Amino acid sequence: MVRAYFQRSAVAAAASLFMLAAMPGAMAQDGGADRVIATVNGKQITAGEFDFIADQLGPQTDKMTPEQKQEALTTMLVNMELVSQAAVKQGLDQTDSFKEQAEFLKKRALQTEFFRKNVDEAITDADLQAVYDEQIGALPARQEVKARHILVKTEDEAKEIIKQLDGGADFAELAKEKSTGPSGSQGGDLGYFGQGQMVPSFEAAAFALEKGKYTEQPVKSDFGWHVILVEDKRDAPKPTLESVKPNLRAFVAQQKFQTLLDGLRKDADIKMPE
Repeated sequence: MVRAYFQRSAVAAAASLFMLAAMPGAMAQDGGADRVIATVNGKQITAGEFDFIADQLGPQTDKMTPEQKQEALTTMLVNMELVSQAAVKQGLDQTDSFKEQAEFLKKRALQTEFFRKNVDEAITDADLQAVYDEQIGALPARQEVKARHILVKTEDEAKEIIKQLDGGADFAELAKEKSTGPSGSQGGDLGYFGQGQMVPSFEAAAFALEKGKYTEQPVKSDFGWHVILVEDKRDAPKPTLESVKPNLRAFVAQQKFQTLLDGLRKDADIKMPE
């Protein structure tokens, strides 16, 4: 529901390309980022490096226990350091291929820092509130109905049920007894639903009914024949600001970054030969 309020593709692109986890890791908190957690041929590996790689891997380690995570990531850092030292001994850090990769990674890291400083840290609660008011708060209320139904195979069966209701029969009890739908055992209770959630013929009949009324004629759908009772009508509750903050933040971040990028491109001398 919430996603429909936003430009999903733009938000996803911004989040995946530019946003990194901002919370400091537990390793750095316990003794500081400079605390040495391993030494490889005299080269120290610090808690800060551990936290950095933990942030980069993110959800990939979520299912690990703290002990498993510490062991796995420490082993990874040790292995990386061993291979890096071996690569330097072979002079691989002087190759054109390595220098191209290093330059690319430097630019990507600078882009991440630019985003963190000029976009992520620049987003305020007022920004989020303004977008919420515009994108969600100002939208017209959507109506929902709370309904029960009795589903049977034939029109004649449905007409007979309506006769029984006209005679004072209890709708929920008839649903338990007669309905072939999965909600029959719950007295035909469908709960609240909005427009677009039910098949068209069922939806049209339900929203046309007044509260407390049932259909005077059977309603046909691909599933069979329905008798529908509307128990309540209400305006659908809108999502709260807190519940959509992550989506709002990603949306605002994308907008801010695009504005900054447009300004940089406008002032830049960019040539793109064919």
